[in-house]
Amino acid sequence: MREPPAAGASKDTWRRWLRDRQTHVDAGTTASIVASLCRFIESVDVTWNDRVGGAPSLGNGLILFYRAMPQELSLDGLADALGWQRFAVTRTPPDGPLTLHLAVGAMEPHRFGFPQPTDGAFELQPRHIALALVPAMAFDRAGTRLGHGAGYFDELLARLPAESPRIGIAPRELIFDRLPAEPHDVPMTHLATEDGVVAVEPNGG
Repeated sequence: MREPPAAGASKDTWRRWLRDRQTHVDAGTTASIVASLCRFIESVDVTWNDRVGGAPSLGNGLILFYRAMPQELSLDGLADALGWQRFAVTRTPPDGPLTLHLAVGAMEPHRFGFPQPTDGAFELQPRHIALALVPAMAFDRAGTRLGHGAGYFDELLARLPAESPRIGIAPRELIFDRLPAEPHDVPMTHLATEDGVVAVEPNGG
């Protein structure tokens, strides 16, 4: 297998390298990551409940997650375990930024094959999101996210409450020491792999 791009390589160089080696995420890895996320979310629930004197989970906020493209790690099992009503998903409109909607309700196929809420679905606001589960092509140990390059998710992350944890979801093989970063990138606060959910150290640990 070819070595990763050299230090200083561009985001596009990294994307080409990752696409060349992209494979389906196996069921065991998916199950391990889903189990780790369940434990983490339960611990966050306890923290919120202790902090605000028994308030509902995550301060009444929703968990933003994604419906996976064919090569992505699916989190549908997490919604099955915790209840789909706790989750929000995005919709890609004909123009403009991503919109936020409940994960329950009528769906239609996105052009990339995953289900998304239908046109006219009730729209949530960024303040409704208490925790975000974030897809990517890869992450680095400092929390830098490498997306597919369209910029939709970067723009959305910038609109979410600053205090909401942002958890990058990926198999351990897609976590690298350092990826190229730009000023507009919104870093993750945590990374979730089959090894568990860990807080990000800004210098990459």
